[in-house]
Order: sequence, then C-alpha cells, then structure tokens
Amino acid sequence: MTLRGKLNLPEFRVVFDGEDGKVYEGNTDLENKIVDTLAHMALISCEIAKNDEKKSMDIYADIVSMLYKLPMFISYAPTIKKEDEGSKERKGNYVPTAFEYFFIYTIARHLTDITVDKNTSLKDIFEKLENFEHTDTLRSLIRLYFPSLREIYEALINTPADTRPGFNFTSLASHLQLTSLISWLLQPHSIDLSYLRVASLLHDLGKLINPRHHVTEAINILEKLQNKLKSGEACIKLERVKELVASHHGDSESIVQIADRLASSADRLTELVNEALDHIEYGKEIKECFNKEHEQSYDCFTNLGKEKYEKASKDIYRFILSKVISPEIVKNEEARVFPFIPDKVEGSSKEIKPGIPLGYLVYIDVPSIQRFITNFPKLRDMSFASMLVDFLVTVYPFMLLDTEFASKTKSRLPAEALLSGYGGHSYIVVRKDICNNDCYKEIKDIFKGIKLLSDLDLRLQVSVAEFAYDNYIKNYNEVWDEIKTQFSERYLVDFDEKIYSVGLHRVCDNCGIRPAVYEKFGEYLCSRCYEIRDLSSTRGFISKVNSTYLLSVEVTPAESASKVFGDNFAEYAMEFIAGYKKLEDTRYVSIIKADGNRGSIIFSASATFSDYIDKSFRLDYGVKRAFYETLNELANAEREFLKSEEKELPLTSRVLSGVLYLGGDDITLLAPSIVAIPFAVKFFEKATQLTGFTFKVGIVSVKPDHPIQFAFQAADELMERSKIKPEDGENKNLSEYNKTSIACMVFSSTLASKSVIHSEISKYKRQNNSYLVVTNDIRKVKELLELAKLYEFKDVVSLYNSENDKKEVREKLRQLEDIVSYAETNFNTSNGYLKTLAYILRQIARSDKPYDKEILKKLVERKEGSLKEIPLYDYYFILKTFRVGVG
Repeated sequence: MTLRGKLNLPEFRVVFDGEDGKVYEGNTDLENKIVDTLAHMALISCEIAKNDEKKSMDIYADIVSMLYKLPMFISYAPTIKKEDEGSKERKGNYVPTAFEYFFIYTIARHLTDITVDKNTSLKDIFEKLENFEHTDTLRSLIRLYFPSLREIYEALINTPADTRPGFNFTSLASHLQLTSLISWLLQPHSIDLSYLRVASLLHDLGKLINPRHHVTEAINILEKLQNKLKSGEACIKLERVKELVASHHGDSESIVQIADRLASSADRLTELVNEALDHIEYGKEIKECFNKEHEQSYDCFTNLGKEKYEKASKDIYRFILSKVISPEIVKNEEARVFPFIPDKVEGSSKEIKPGIPLGYLVYIDVPSIQRFITNFPKLRDMSFASMLVDFLVTVYPFMLLDTEFASKTKSRLPAEALLSGYGGHSYIVVRKDICNNDCYKEIKDIFKGIKLLSDLDLRLQVSVAEFAYDNYIKNYNEVWDEIKTQFSERYLVDFDEKIYSVGLHRVCDNCGIRPAVYEKFGEYLCSRCYEIRDLSSTRGFISKVNSTYLLSVEVTPAESASKVFGDNFAEYAMEFIAGYKKLEDTRYVSIIKADGNRGSIIFSASATFSDYIDKSFRLDYGVKRAFYETLNELANAEREFLKSEEKELPLTSRVLSGVLYLGGDDITLLAPSIVAIPFAVKFFEKATQLTGFTFKVGIVSVKPDHPIQFAFQAADELMERSKIKPEDGENKNLSEYNKTSIACMVFSSTLASKSVIHSEISKYKRQNNSYLVVTNDIRKVKELLELAKLYEFKDVVSLYNSENDKKEVREKLRQLEDIVSYAETNFNTSNGYLKTLAYILRQIARSDKPYDKEILKKLVERKEGSLKEIPLYDYYFILKTFRVGVG
C-alpha cells in the first residue's frame, strides 16, 4: 500500500491509512457505498424537481455539498417522523436541529418562493420550511443512508488532500469544498455552474480509493454512477461532470482546474514547506521525494517509512505555524500544553500582493448567548432558545444573504458558502457582486432593522473581511485579524436597543425583566418570551420527546413520558428527565455542561482556513458520534435488562429528551442523576479519543423544581472551575495537564447559582488543606465508579430498576458520609485537616470490608508526594449524585 498519513490536530498525531481499523486504498466496499449514495442523491434530486434537468442539477449540487458538511446537519441521533392519530401534537414535520432547516432551505429555494426580508417573522420562516412538501424525502436520505454517510465522511476527513509531509494537514473534505466554492467565485454567470460545482466536489474523490491514479479512479466512480442512474432512468446527466473531472490535471485549462490550483495553493504553503526542509531533520530526504515524479514520488515516501514521515510532518507544521500565526498565541501560558505550537513566532518575510477580489467572508455571532438562553425559566423555552441561537447565526443569515444575492444576480449562494457554524457563530462566504460599492457597509446594512431580532431583543454582530482573490486565498489568521478589528462595534451604543426604566408598566411574568406587552398562555409576557413560548410549543423539548430515534432500536421518549404523566407530560419536563416513575417520586435531575479546553488557542493556531475548518468539523462530528455511541451503549444495556423489543427505554428516552445543546465543543445536557456521571465519563472519554480535544465538565444535580436558569449558571461556573491548569513554574511534561476533567456538586436545600458555586469552592478548597479538588481527572472519576460498580450501564440500569435501590446506594455512600461528618465537625478546629487525615487512616485499618478500605485509600493516594488536598467532597458528591438519583 501507499504510505499516506493525515496529520490530525490538536492531538498532533499522524494517522496512516490502514490504522485504527480503517482502510481506504483499494476499498471496493467504500467505493460501492460512494456510488450508491451519490446515485440515491441524484434520484432524490430528480424526484423533487419532477425530472426538470436544470433544477435537478441545481438541487444535486447542494445535496452533494451536504456530504462534506455532515457534522453540521446530522443530529446527535437520527430520527424518523411518526404520526399518532390520538395526539395532535405528534403530527407535523418536526425538525430537531437548526442545520436540518438549512438543508431544507437550500433545496426548497429551487422550487418555491421561500425568500425572507427584514419583516418576515420567525413563525413564517419555520412554517415555510416545515411545510416544504419534500421534507420527509430529504430526511429519509439521512435516515436510510446514515451508516454510509458516516463512513464516507470519515474517509473524507481522515484522508489528506495531499499525502506529502507539510501538505498532509488538510483533509480531502475541506479541499473539495473549497475548490467548489472557488469555482462559484470565479464563474459568476456560467449557465452550467451546477456542473462545475459537482465536478469540483467530486474531482479528487478517487484519492480515497486509489491515491496514485486518482483521476482514473474518479472517472471509474463516475462511470459506475452513470450506469446506475441510467438503470434508474434519472434525469441527471453526468457527461459534462466527467469531462471536467478528467481534464482537471490536463493541458487545457478549465474553471475546475483553475479552482483546484487556487484551492491547493491556499492549503499547500509550498514556499514555507521548502524553507522548512532546509531546517528540519530528514529534510534532505523529504526534498528528494518531492523532486520525483508521480509513481517514483509515492514509492520514495513509502520507502521513507512511518517514523521519518511522521516526524517530518510534525516539524514542518510547527515551522509553518511559526511563520503564519500571531505572536500573541505563543505568549499565552495556556499554549504551553500543545506540542504543535512553536516556541516563538518569526513571521514570514514574503508578502503576497493580492489580485482582484472575488469574495468576502462574513462572520456572524450573537453577543451574550448564555444570557439569552438562561433568560427563560422553563425547560421547553430554554430548549428551543438553544436551537434558535444556531438558527439565528447560520440559517437565518444565509437566507438573508441568499435573498439579497438572488435579487441582484438572479443566482444563489451555494451550500458550500456556509463554511462553518458552531457555538453561536458562523462564517459565510459571499461573492463580490452582492454589493455595488462599499461591500463592508452594504453587507452589514443587510442585518440592520430586522423585526424578528427586535422582537427577541437580540442583536447579530456582523464582521466582514476580504477572503478570496483571483490569485490568493487568505489564511485563517489573516482573516481573523481583520474581523477582530471590527469587534469594537459590539460595544458601541445600539440606538435600536430597548431601554428599560422604572415605571408603571407590568413586568413579564416569565423573565421578570422586560415590560409585558402580550397576554396569552395565561400569562403576561414580554415580546421575547411571547415569541419563544409561541414557537417552542411544538418545537424544542416537545419535538425531542415526540421524535422517534434510530439507535440500535427505535426509541420514542413520548411513550415513556405519557406512561407516567399522561398526555400533559410537557408540564412535567424536568420530572420526566429526572427519571420519575410516578408523580410522587423525588429523584433529581443533573445538568451537564462541558466545553473544549483551550479551544481559542487551538483554532487560532491554524495554518490555513482549511486547517481551521478541519478542526471544527472533526470536533463537531466526533462529539456527536461519541454521544450517539454512548447513547447506544445505554440503550443496549436497557434492552438486555428489560428483555424487551419495545421502544420504551426509560433512561435512554430521558437522556435523549434532555439535550439542550450539542454543537462543536459546547455541550449542555440534562439527564437523570442516576446515570449522569457514568454517561458523562463514557461520553467524554469517547469524545476525547475521536476529536483530540480535551474537555472541562461541570455536573450539578438539583430537584426538578429548582429554577433551571440558576442551575444552568451553576453548572457553567463549575465547568469553568474544573479545568486542569499547569502550576506556576512547572517544568514537567505540560501535555499531562491537557486532560479531560470533571467537577460535580449536589444541591438539596441550597439554591444552586454561580455565586454559591464560588462560595462552596472557597469554603472547601484551601491552599494547604483542601477537602475539594474540583479539577478531577476523568480517569480518576472512572476508577471511583468502577470501584463502586457504577461505571457499567448494566449496573446503573439494574440499580434504576431495583426495589432496593436506596439501600444499595446508601451502602456505597456510607463510608464517605462518615468522613464528611467527621471533617465538618473538625473543620475549623486546630489541626482539623490533619485530624481528618488521621481518622481516614484509622478507618482504613479498622474496616473489614474491601470496598470501604479501597474507597478510603483512594482519598489518601499520594499526589506528587503531597497530601495537601484530598478529593473528599468530590467523591462524596459523585456518589451522592446516584443517591439523589434514586429518590
């Protein structure tokens, strides 16, 4: 096989084809799946367009583009639509994620007037998208081809666009998207633009199967696709696409060839790579391989061997970063934990003179996202608000820009133009002809005076930067530097904002802040709460519970909810998620809040824009896959225990219904307390493995009637405090401090809030005698759970269904409760900390129960020769989470 490896970041590891159980070269099974999936996409396009060839091809280009955006538009678990004649609420096209709306919009706009203006209401937009007659057809593509789509996407993201060290940090997925985007930028008025886009998206697909002869392989795939379409009598003809793919390395220059060259130059920083080869170990051998042609070059790199290939890949990447990233990054102490970030930044001496501008990058975000989401005291509203943030920074801006673009050019933004959209911000590329003169001002003006934003009392922060020229594509840091200069605008007074003064107006019954202007739903509501309440009535939490999810078995949470709470289960959202088995139950619910460690550093240390996109897409995909796999593990444990093929899996249903946000490295979940800790440990173990990112995790357990917005803020604060940081003057391996960590607290009578978290940590975490660690390594938490036999889902499921659940948990917690009681008694006495340590040691000697001995030994395990802190309250809260989980 050909030696080729993808340099994955941020773990800074080269993954070779054939490793980790994945083989792409010569994989005929993968090739057949690619052909079958592309053929089904073509058949759907023809069906939707009623065999109109031009419309079908326009639709096909957008659908194929979605293959490269899979992390954005797939949900954390695929769903199917279910009709229930007995429940009105269960009917309708419920779309659980913002990006499914994006998928629907990009297709529907080719067939119907779905444009928006500044006065179009959110309700009208949602209804237009949900009432699109082919929504179920589009969703069936995701449902039926979910395994194939995942396998193809993983091959695309794990295969380098160029196998040579120094070029191998860009994935094939990013290169193909960028090539198609540049084709669109280069050819504004082409009548066969959709053919150019499809050819650009597929031109290097052969690299997956046959890297040495990728053009021949790509033609082979297209011929098989053509034969399949002929037998299916599809209206789409791919001869033009095949010609463009066949010629993209030929003598006659086509738009695809020019776009491919420009995209490649953006990702292959050739001059910097050549410079690096004069400075790194094995540089001379690598240069010799670079100078060889075709087959000889592949053989040369293969003969070089994995060790030299990987070291050269890493050294060249570090050298490139030293020339392109900001010096501010390496000055950040937090950057020291990443081996790929250079020790100093020298900067590149060569300045590229940009040519003719082709397109601009529009950066959109929502200031104060968390404040907006936690504005709502009811779960169903908060659940919808979480989805709405993604919608407002991705789908809605795309629709606005697309409408403006269509009115001026009679054409559309391609789906590829939405480059990225996670964590409350997005990047959208627009072509220069969207504006007449001052593009910066004209693009920003599109987002001013929008009624729906005024109703929500929200503001979109819009920044614009030059992105693409006819000879050059800016790298990530060049674009980001220009965007940052416009951030000062977010702090300027916006005279459209509402001013609230002391007066005689009635205050909103929901948020308690804004003036009430509507009387509905039995409450007096402000415009923001009214809008969210109206829209969330059939979306958000309701849509999650009413959906049927495709795991290893179909799961419909509404069946579990209605069994306990009847048809009015929406009023008992928190109780349902807590795991209530009956109305008088007393179980707690856990809020799990997580974020990627040092994400801003990781993304800022990107060599090119494709490097940034690869990191963000791989992160989002890995998090969703980790959640899906953990969920399946829980579902299988429940099925095995219940010995049932029914869709009522109580714990799995509740976890599915409690997803507030799952995008990029930003995660907010609600789950039954009884399963929250093991679910979080398994989930983030997998997420770290799949993404290379580590996470800080905060878990707060409260009663179901606890104000959700305060619990949310408490979990957020605990999450921030859980991050493991290198100590000052630390000279050890700094990568040891880049770990996933978990902090946990339980609130039975105290209100959980940000300030209370701060005071509790201050009380128990002291400099020389700490009873609270907070920054608990996930591996230590796993060891504790394994010791208590609460790590495996089969044990948790058994506990949840046990008649003696309370007694079983009390036994596991008893020894720690005893130590906590002793510590509290002696907390403020002279040598109270040492007395507690001595008491723990005596209990270890006295105890005749192996479990009691081992759990106490874990408390006093030496950490670097010191016993200045013991995780007493950490372990106590972790086990107490199970205690309050059984009621």
